[in-house]
Amino acid sequence: MKVLNIMTGKDKTPEIRRRLLEAAGDVFAERGFREATIRAICERAKANIAAVNYHFGEKEELYKAVFDYARGYALRFDDANLSSGPAEQRLHVFVYATLARFFDEGRPAWLSRLIAQEMIHPTKMLDLLVQHQIRPNSERLMEIMRELMGQEVDDETLRLCMSSVVAQWLYYFHCGQVVKRLNPGQRFGPLEIQRLAGHITKLSVTALRGWMDATSEPCRDFGPLARYKSEGNK
Repeated sequence: MKVLNIMTGKDKTPEIRRRLLEAAGDVFAERGFREATIRAICERAKANIAAVNYHFGEKEELYKAVFDYARGYALRFDDANLSSGPAEQRLHVFVYATLARFFDEGRPAWLSRLIAQEMIHPTKMLDLLVQHQIRPNSERLMEIMRELMGQEVDDETLRLCMSSVVAQWLYYFHCGQVVKRLNPGQRFGPLEIQRLAGHITKLSVTALRGWMDATSEPCRDFGPLARYKSEGNK
């Protein structure tokens, strides 16, 4: 397709804007922000280059708009459910909402690949994601976990435990294709998501509530240093 730089009335429509966002998401996910070009995006969207300038301005603004567009499909946390009720119940709400966002069939197919590109080759967009989405959600999760573990838990231990909890759903997000190959026929419909959220919540709550009791006992070292000492070295 020959891409023009001449503005027409059609280029100003919401439909062209949507097509540009979908095409941009696909191209950015495929090539990364630095290698993606406006020409390639317009070819895929079957739109004129002038339409990008009209709707978004520069390439950086289009990139930001793609993330905003994708977030429009995401389920929002219900602050009421996260601020009331037992900590275990609030953790389940948090986990379920996170999994539901991951496996939402209505979200753009390129979103996972786009986020992977951003993690491998970060841009300023990653800082915005951390500031406006990831950090606030992490703080919500840490509040719930501190309540489960006890207010006396130190910040470093809390951060380490939070990483272990989060890793349970990140495994499905980043290794989804591996999971499907290990478990042929694996589905992630509403029932499966509910079951997985319950599993992660139960496992996490059991571990977190028992953490303080476990730390009161001597910690056995299974690493190379322990083997070195067992051989009579000091």
